[in-house]
Formats: sequence, C-alpha cells, structure tokens
Amino acid sequence: MIKRYLAFPKKLINFIHHHIMPKGLWARSLLIIVIPLILLQLIIAIFFYEQHWQTISRRMANSIAGDLTFVIALMQKTDEENRKPLFDAAQRHLKIGFFFTKDAMLPEKTSLDTDSMVIYELSQALKYAFGDTFTIEEGNLKKSVNIYIRQADGLLTVTVPKKRFFSSTAYVFSAWMLGSSLLLFIVAVLFLRIQVRSIRRLAKAADSFGKGHDVENFKPEGALEVRQAAAAFLAMRDRIKRQLDERTTMLAGVSHDLRTPLTRMKLQLAMMRKNDALNDLKQDVQEMETMVEGYLSFARGEGKEPFQKVEVSNLVKEIVTKMRRNNANIDLHIEQKQELMLRPNDFSRCIANILGNAARYAKYTKVNIGVRNNFWEITVDDDGPGIPEKSRNEVFKAFFRLDASRNQQTGGVGLGLTITKDIVVAHGGEITLAESPLGGLRVRLIFPL
Repeated sequence: MIKRYLAFPKKLINFIHHHIMPKGLWARSLLIIVIPLILLQLIIAIFFYEQHWQTISRRMANSIAGDLTFVIALMQKTDEENRKPLFDAAQRHLKIGFFFTKDAMLPEKTSLDTDSMVIYELSQALKYAFGDTFTIEEGNLKKSVNIYIRQADGLLTVTVPKKRFFSSTAYVFSAWMLGSSLLLFIVAVLFLRIQVRSIRRLAKAADSFGKGHDVENFKPEGALEVRQAAAAFLAMRDRIKRQLDERTTMLAGVSHDLRTPLTRMKLQLAMMRKNDALNDLKQDVQEMETMVEGYLSFARGEGKEPFQKVEVSNLVKEIVTKMRRNNANIDLHIEQKQELMLRPNDFSRCIANILGNAARYAKYTKVNIGVRNNFWEITVDDDGPGIPEKSRNEVFKAFFRLDASRNQQTGGVGLGLTITKDIVVAHGGEITLAESPLGGLRVRLIFPL
C-alpha cells in the first residue's frame, strides 16, 4: 500500500515530463527560470498587499481621522462667524474641505466599496474617533470621499480627496517589480539563446557528419559540458575518418591483388581451345569477378565524392533513358523539379539499383517524383512478384537474397539493396518497401528539402 502511494507522485512527474513539459532544451530552461520568477513575484505581492499595504492604509486613515478630530476640536471652540477662516486654513494646509450646515440631519448610509482596505481602515479610524455619528459616501466623479459628521448644532460635511488616503508606493512598487522582471526575462532569453546555440551547432555537425558531409569548420564553444561533448565528437570524427582511410587503403590493395590473378586467368582462358568445360570455367571466372566487384563496392561505401547541387529529376531521367535502351518498360512521371545537395554518382547508383531490380523481375515499372509534406519523394512501383512482408526488412542486410542460391542469373550477390540503403541514409533520407498498387513491389524514397 505504501509503495502504491509513493508511486503516484513519480507517475505524475513522468506524465508532466513527457506530456506537458516542452520538448526543446531552450523552452525547458526558460521555463525553469520563469516559474521561480513568477512565484517570487506572487509571494512578494501577497506580502506587500497583505502586510505593507494594510499598514500604510491604517496609518493614512488614522492621519485623516486625527486631522478631522483636530479641526472639529478647534471648530467647537470657535464662534460660528469665525469658522470660515478655520475651514479655509484646513483646506489650504490639510487639503480637506469643510462645510457646516446648521440644524441639518445625518444622511442615511449609502452603498460604498467596503471591500476596499483603505475604506475599511478609514471607517475603523472614524468609528474610534466619533463613534456612530458619521456616514461615508463616494464623492464627485469618485475622486473624493464625503464624510458626514453629526454635531450638536448641525452637520459637518468633510470632503477628503482620495490622494490623501491612497499611496503611490503601490504603483511604483508594481512598476519596479514588473520592469525588473521583464529585464531579467530578456537577459535570461538572450543568455539561453547563446547557450543553446552551441548545442544546436553540435547537433547539426553530428548530423552532417552522419550524412557524410565535412565538418572541418566546427569548433567547440559554449559551456564547459558542451565543450567536452564537442571535443568528444571531434575525437570520434577523427577516429572514424582514420579507420575509413585505412579501410580504403586496404581495399585498394585487395582490389589489385584479386583483379590481377583474375585477369591472368581470363587471358589464359582466351588462349585455350574452346569447349564446354572451358565455357563453364569462363562463366565461373566472370561470376567470381562480379562477386569481387560487388564485395568491394559494398565495402567501399560512399567513397569521397563531394556533395553538389543537382537537379534530381534530370538525374533520374537520364538513368531511365539508359534503361529504356535495354528494353526496360519504365514510365516516368515528374510532378515538379527540385534541386538537392547530392553525391551524383552515388545517388545514380542508388536509383539504378532500384530500377535494375524492377526491370529484372517485372514487366512494367512506374516512377513518380514529387514533393510531399516538405519531403522530396521518389516512388517506384512495379508489377513483379514483389517481396513478402516478413522479408522486407531482411533484404537490406548484406548478402541476403530471397533466392538461397548464388546463381547470377537469378540475381546479384545480395548487396544491391544494402548499398542502396546506405546511400539513401547517407543523404539523410529514408527507404521503405511496401506492396504496390500494380501488384508488385513499391520502393519509396524520401529526402528532406
């Protein structure tokens, strides 16, 4: 039971983390700064209005009540004819208006904003000074408060402007609080943008390197932890490049060592008398040469061809034209033209592998090129036998063939789609296999614009 109660806060935290919290580091960091800032403002505001503002209101209300008590005390000791100079002096020095009406009655109580802390404190101060012999009402245009105080011989009307019992410190305090918070928020946003920028540059460099682009101009920057991650990335890049260079050098030697004896064997076979056994041997040598070329091409990977801006539809159109010369029935539909940063030879090889497989197994192939949801898409449909759904992921593995034999008449050595996927991924794209509306296989390539 205790574990169940302890698990609830953890589930709540996980729910907030995965479903409510923003996904980006910049937004999350900003939220970490903004939430404490808002909470701090709320705490200060509550303390100010509940403590400081109440104290100030009470003091100002007591000050007004003291002024009224003092003026009334002088009025009671002054003749009726000499009260006007007293009222004028009070208006001039205390900013309070006095008017006495002889034999007038105290008016009934009117509606007033009794929820106001200032009015409440003023009522309490007047009640303490005059008991129940007064009434308060809203003054002219709500800029003043009228206080009616009953006297022995009449009614004293007192007009107190609101600036006497409203302090401007509340507005000044609010302005300073909001202004300082806004300034801190702007500083935090600028600082976080600088910090996140280095992380984004590191992510962009890692993505570019993963796609085969050069990242020679990348330098560690930002916070210490980000610099450490960037330094680790550069060290990893150097190790990978060194291993690739060593592999390329080794493959160059292997290529020479394997091709030289095959060439001698082909020459010797060409000089021998033709017979059935000789033809079988020539076929075996040709098959061995094809297999070696396939293995070397797979191990060589993308090579070091530089990226350049290429009009994709023209590139695909050239490949389709060449395959049509070999009697391939291919229908090409180009919705719109688009230039992408590609390695032309590698990309041509990728498209040629796909169309070559389609032409080998199908009678009709349809190619469609266009833009879908900010992605450049190439779709190849054929009416061939297709690939079973359970084997669609397996065919991208090296040396995997649906035909278990190694007969070159039924296919290659099982590296075509493997090389194709490597090229697509190196260009930042994605390749998927599905059932075609034509009844065969659909190959879909998407690349980011």
